[in-house]
Amino acid sequence: MGFSELKRRVVAIFRLFAMTSCSRFGLRWFTPANEVPLCGHATLASAAVLFHVKKNPNSVLTFVTLSGELKTRQEKDQIVLDLPLYSTYPQVPQEVEELIKAATGDMIVQDLRYSPDTEKLLVRLSDAYERSVLEELQVRAQHFLSAEKTGKVKGLILTLKGKSNGKDKGHDFYSRYFAPWYAHYCFLKIQLPVVIRPDIPASFFITFS
Repeated sequence: MGFSELKRRVVAIFRLFAMTSCSRFGLRWFTPANEVPLCGHATLASAAVLFHVKKNPNSVLTFVTLSGELKTRQEKDQIVLDLPLYSTYPQVPQEVEELIKAATGDMIVQDLRYSPDTEKLLVRLSDAYERSVLEELQVRAQHFLSAEKTGKVKGLILTLKGKSNGKDKGHDFYSRYFAPWYAHYCFLKIQLPVVIRPDIPASFFITFS
């Protein structure tokens, strides 16, 4: 065995040991376009691999990221992920009218919020809509690039209140996220089993569709 092969095996063993025993990890996220400061899906997936595949014995794992330290923990068969809580403020519809039109067409918008910290626009659709309406909505996100005139929006979230009964009960809200500025899109449904307070991070149970 040559020195290079020996070195490779030693490094591989060290990395495996680190995954199965350490409680702190560095974590970065990249889209096809660039690096982004936060991605909950990838963080959850990383925790799942460490807990379930690598059998990491620690009860809490900490990821050091561009958004600070993110902690994950196991609760029974769930993984709880603590995410930063960013403030949002009412958004004047007229400023983003063309962007909203590109995203929702003629759908009824119940509320608009903007987060200057994350440069995200939150579009809450009317509670009258069902989940299927959000899922089946045909969105041409590339049109957002020309429709966004303010220069301050780098991500758009379409969200819909969940149902307390029926086949889709058990989720507080559904969301679709679009960031053509970063070549990133996703759909998720989220359960929030804890109260969100402004002085502590928000804990999410995330399930995928």
